Amino acid sequence: MPSNFLKNLAPLKISNSERAIALVWYAGLENHVTDISVGEIASIFEAAGYPRQNQSRIREALSKDRRTTKTKDKHYRINVKARAKLDETYLQLVDYRPINNSSSVVDAGLFKGTRAYIEKVVAQLNAAYDGALYDCCAVMCRRLLETLIIEVYESRGEADTLKNGSGHFHMFSGLKAVIESDQNITLSRNTLQGLNDFKKLGDLSAHSRRFNARKNDIDKNIAGIRVAGEEFLHLADLI
Repeated sequence: MPSNFLKNLAPLKISNSERAIALVWYAGLENHVTDISVGEIASIFEAAGYPRQNQSRIREALSKDRRTTKTKDKHYRINVKARAKLDETYLQLVDYRPINNSSSVVDAGLFKGTRAYIEKVVAQLNAAYDGALYDCCAVMCRRLLETLIIEVYESRGEADTLKNGSGHFHMFSGLKAVIESDQNITLSRNTLQGLNDFKKLGDLSAHSRRFNARKNDIDKNIAGIRVAGEEFLHLADLI
């Protein structure tokens, strides 16, 4: 619970503004695009036993802090570049069940030392496979590919190419269309096949209420995501 996490911060000699940053980080722990409002942050403070908070002061601190991004609905989330450093500080204070090291779908060692959030996605998709949660695994495979495509374009300073008119990144189908049509990037046939296969499987697992992925659905596509993952890491200069 967020209030328990906030209590775990008590021994740290940090300001309330920094605690607010920690809560924004915590909100996006499982899904990095999840945001949180100032009102929610103030409520968590009070639930943890802190006195009533000045919301204007919290809002001003979050707006000025370069580690945060303000959303259209005036909520906040941690920006991509700041999350890895905050992970180092706060992950140890989060109560969670550790994920066993595994490379059942993709080689975790290949992604080690890239980005903390990429490593976490890899750990989750492998753990989902090991736990026979095949729909979860398929969706996380799709998320890994989405993340890696964005990494490729961010490394080239061309991230805006992947955004829609509102400034948000396209969904997987849009990201896939951009990189496949990019004349400056030549993807291998196996990578293209992997993108197509996991788009279909990921879409079914995420959106079809009558479909449940099975082990064989993942197994027959493992080679594709392994090849695509490594190729994108090279294109993004992460290995």
